[in-house]
Amino acid sequence: MEEKEAIGLLLKASCLESPTSDVQGEASRIVKELFCLPLAIDQAGAYIASGATTIGDYLAKYSEHRKTLLSHSEFTGASKYNRTVYETWELSYKEIQQRANSDDSHKANAANSAMLLLELFPFFHHEGITEEIFSYAALEKDENASKPKLPLASSMLDRRLLALSKTGTWDNLLFGEGIRILLSFSLIGRGPSDNVYAMHPLVHTWGRDRLTLIKRKKCCLMAYVTLSCSLRWDGQPYGFQRTLVTHVRANVEYWKSEGNQNTVSYMDDAYVKVGRLLWEQGYSKEAETLEIEVLDKRNKILGVEHPDTIFAMANLASTYLNLGKYTEAEKLEMQVLDARNRILGVEHPHTIKAMANLA
Repeated sequence: MEEKEAIGLLLKASCLESPTSDVQGEASRIVKELFCLPLAIDQAGAYIASGATTIGDYLAKYSEHRKTLLSHSEFTGASKYNRTVYETWELSYKEIQQRANSDDSHKANAANSAMLLLELFPFFHHEGITEEIFSYAALEKDENASKPKLPLASSMLDRRLLALSKTGTWDNLLFGEGIRILLSFSLIGRGPSDNVYAMHPLVHTWGRDRLTLIKRKKCCLMAYVTLSCSLRWDGQPYGFQRTLVTHVRANVEYWKSEGNQNTVSYMDDAYVKVGRLLWEQGYSKEAETLEIEVLDKRNKILGVEHPDTIFAMANLASTYLNLGKYTEAEKLEMQVLDARNRILGVEHPHTIKAMANLA
């Protein structure tokens, strides 16, 4: 709805006649918080009309008890549509679930694909969900054999939607079928260009609220793995990486909102790639958190003189420089130069680069 229409619906559902300017202001804030979704506004009005809260206190209650208020059977709104907001989307999900149990394998596979996407999309940013994320992730190689000592995102990647064709490119048939089903139920919408999708913010929130805490943590982690595995440094378009950093930062916020630590569980390849992405996109403080963890873990697992540990030290030094922490940067750069001098020799390109960085 347009905001003016949405305010009118809220006031009617709340049984608030002749509203003052203060009431109008509160109504405006509520409809913005509910993204002008008619069903949610109708239901909010019914809750206010019941006397359970005032229009002025509704947002405070909503922020604390969102899931309850959007799925409470007593407050289905003033309309004759006898369903709660969350119940409406849950009906759609149950229909997809039924199709997943169909004897028709094509129908079942498409529904299962839709259900997998519904486990990942709510842990991306709600807009700009691009097919490229999955096409790049499908080409990620499992580095477990070459780095057996380190926990890796590439070995945890869920490949059910990421099958490769005979030519070695991503076979997006199953992904496309899942997208088709989600579009048909209006659980997602098309974005501003081809192969880009978005979720209404309230549908996006429902996608997380409907899961148990354990399932939320698992899905959030799998979304992080998918995002990190889609990252490349071989000429990947800047626009894609700019979109990707928005999804990564949103994902980490969801992780923290569940009472977890400040960063997602340690995966060496993901931390290195995401750290570099954050650094390059101007989020040096967030990159620093990941790079400190990489250096600490590699120190413990690989040893202080391992090339990967020294590389992590050099990365962190660059971030310290960006943040204006010159004393810390100098200290690390000296350690990098000293280690490369001893291990690689004074004329090795990496040693000379370390010398240039320190200078």
